[in-house]
Order: sequence, then C-alpha cells, then structure tokens
Amino acid sequence: MNWAGRETDFTSYGDTVLLQADGDSVESYVPGGSRLKKSGTSMASPNVANLAAKLIALDPSLTPVQVIELIKKGATASSDGRLHLIDAKASVDLLKGSK
Repeated sequence: MNWAGRETDFTSYGDTVLLQADGDSVESYVPGGSRLKKSGTSMASPNVANLAAKLIALDPSLTPVQVIELIKKGATASSDGRLHLIDAKASVDLLKGSK
C-alpha cells in the first residue's frame, strides 16, 4: 500500500494476508547513515511491528494474540473488503477503550 492507503503493484492480498501497511517509498537508513526511499513488503512489515511495539509499550501485559486482534480490529477495510490497512490510532483507541 502507499501512504494514502492505495494499492501498489506489489500489494499482497488474499485469504492468508490479514493486513496491509504503507510500504511505498519509505525513507530508510542504509549502512553508513545515508537515507534513501525503498518500496516493498520489506518496508511495510516494520510498520506493523512498530504498531505492535507501541501497543505493548502502552500495555506490557498484552499477549501476542491480543496485540494481533487490536491491530486487526483497528484496520480500515477497503470498500470491497479485500484490503485491510493498519490504523495505529484506531488500534490504540481500541486498547484505551478496553481498559
């Protein structure tokens, strides 16, 4: 997905893909400290891991299953229901509402 939540040519979807995240032209650091923009699933997956880490930081008692459920429930579905873009704010709000 791109930053606006639109599909890219590398967007994955299907029965086994539960979530999508921004992975288009993500600024990354490379050895030596330089920065460049890269795209792909390797750029999207750290966004999901970052959200999981934030949720755990807010509530260290969360289990992995609970973190996954918060991220899945907080995701924004596309109009056809095929894609589910992570939404950090919605997932955090769900966590805060469950306390």
